[in-house]
Amino acid sequence: MRRTVELGLGLAAVFATLGLLFYAAWVEEERMARTAAAQWARAVEVGAGLYDQHCRTCHGADGQGAGQLGPGLNERQFFTQRVQEVGWPGTLEEYVRATIALGRVVATRPLYAGDGVVVMPAWSQEVGGALRPDEIQALTAFVLNWRATALGEVTLPTLEIPKVQLDDPEVIARGREVFVAAACGRCHTVTGLSEGTIGPVLDHVATSAATRKEETDAETYLRESVLIPNAYFVEGFEEVARENMCGGVLSEEQLDMLVAFLLSLR
Repeated sequence: MRRTVELGLGLAAVFATLGLLFYAAWVEEERMARTAAAQWARAVEVGAGLYDQHCRTCHGADGQGAGQLGPGLNERQFFTQRVQEVGWPGTLEEYVRATIALGRVVATRPLYAGDGVVVMPAWSQEVGGALRPDEIQALTAFVLNWRATALGEVTLPTLEIPKVQLDDPEVIARGREVFVAAACGRCHTVTGLSEGTIGPVLDHVATSAATRKEETDAETYLRESVLIPNAYFVEGFEEVARENMCGGVLSEEQLDMLVAFLLSLR
């Protein structure tokens, strides 16, 4: 009788232990899922800041693209056809991460190239860019987070983003500093500031920029000239320009300030 009781108590203990193990496994799986979701949300948040700083000039504040500067990312085609278009053998996440890290040289759509080539710089620090691996992963998470809006599953309100006042003397002064720091004067002359001889003189570039391309104002032309240097060649500088492309990587804030400075040169 005593042995029977002991056996029963032993079996009860085994079943209780198994029950606790199954419960712990279920709770741990749920906890891990919550942790993964929290980590993804944090990555998207960090990626949003990086995108605003480095990417929205070319790809648009809401990923809608920016004319000839860069394609849209917040669109159905990007999520449903992009990897097939470029012949990428892996996942969209792998493609986005690799493209951010290593940049793009050849455009998939001639619209963004002018002559078939664009300069999307490599952003990975391993190849001379500005971003760490964790920052590239965060940017990737942010871009992929557009899936729901791109596929029409979610509609978000449009947010008004304040524009930089390009005629603000302080912004212009900081743009002058960017011009110097980015070594623009190595190629271009600005009287009293630089004596570059390779590229066009920029003393009155705000006036001439407005006449360079049809239906393109001075601000747009100047932004494009920095982001896609080969989109337009000034007459007389075609061959020199091809051999001396701008290679700097500017944040959007730096680009705004540089454009403000150039627009002040009338």
